[in-house]
Parts: sequence; C-alpha cells; structure tokens
Amino acid sequence: MRVRRVRLWRWRRNALRHRYHAVEGWILLVLGVVGFIGAPLGGAVAWEAVLEGRAQQRTERHLTDAVLVEDPAPAATGSTRTRATARWTAPDGTTHTGRVPFGSHPERGGRVPVWTDKDGAMTSAPLGPAAARFDAAVAALAVTVSLGFLVLAVYQPVRRHGERRFTAQWGREWARVAHEWDRKNA
Repeated sequence: MRVRRVRLWRWRRNALRHRYHAVEGWILLVLGVVGFIGAPLGGAVAWEAVLEGRAQQRTERHLTDAVLVEDPAPAATGSTRTRATARWTAPDGTTHTGRVPFGSHPERGGRVPVWTDKDGAMTSAPLGPAAARFDAAVAALAVTVSLGFLVLAVYQPVRRHGERRFTAQWGREWARVAHEWDRKNA
C-alpha cells in the first residue's frame, strides 16, 4: 500500500488537524520566507556595507612621508623592523610626531612612508580591492548563515511548544475516553 502525501495539510480541513496546525503552518511559512529571502538579502546588505566601508577607508587614508627626527635604535635581535621618532604633516596642514616603523636603515632626516587618517593620526594601510572583497564575502556569508540559524532557533521552540500542547491534549482526551474504550474491549 502506498501512502499518499497531502500537500498543505496544515491549512486543509480534516478531523485530525488542530487549530494549532494552521498556526504552526503560518509560522513556518513566515520563517521560510525570512530564511530563503531575508538571509540572502541580509548577506547582500552586509556585502555592500563592508565594500562601502573599505572604499571609504581608501579615500580617508593618505600615504605621506615622515621625516626621522632621531637616529633609529638598533633593531632587536632577529627583527628586520625598527621604530624611530618621526614628524609628518597631516592633510589639514597640522604637524604630528610619533614613533614609526620602517624596514630599511635611514638616518636622522631620512624619509619613511606612513599612512595617516584624515586627522593626521598614523594608521594602517587601507585594504586593497581583493582583500576588501574577501572581507565582504566573509561578512555576507556570516550574516546569511546566522540568519538561517536564527530562523531554525525560532522555529524549534515553536515546534516544541506545539508538541507539548498536543501531548497534553491527547492525554486529556484519552483520559476522557479510556474508560469507555476499556469497557468496550473488555
């Protein structure tokens, strides 16, 4: 004997369907829409936000030359980079001083390239386009997967609540008819 699968059974009328089946069906439908449309949409928004942030970083960070104001101290054993105090001019014309890293061995008065932000504070180099796309892809994947798991995390308690409710209801109904059942089968 082959069992026929009935589609959309939660919304059809039948003797075994409870009102909660329809409610659960609607909840499942809403969560499905959120999962299949909202999760990829959230990933796309994350992709765009990260790419926009990285592009803004590239416009706000500037490469400038810093002039060493002291002779650098000898590098630590095994290190190829050292630090020395240097002075540079910010995009707004103000002068800044700080310890800058460099790889070669210039002396006092030598020029060292440094990245600065719009305020002239020393910062790291902006990410290139490939690294920015990688960051955007990781963020998009993380948001998409997180929203998918969130949908599952919301559905599970709803499902458990329904199962507990059905079990309690079946227990009450069985208690009501069990004595008649036992009397007929005795």
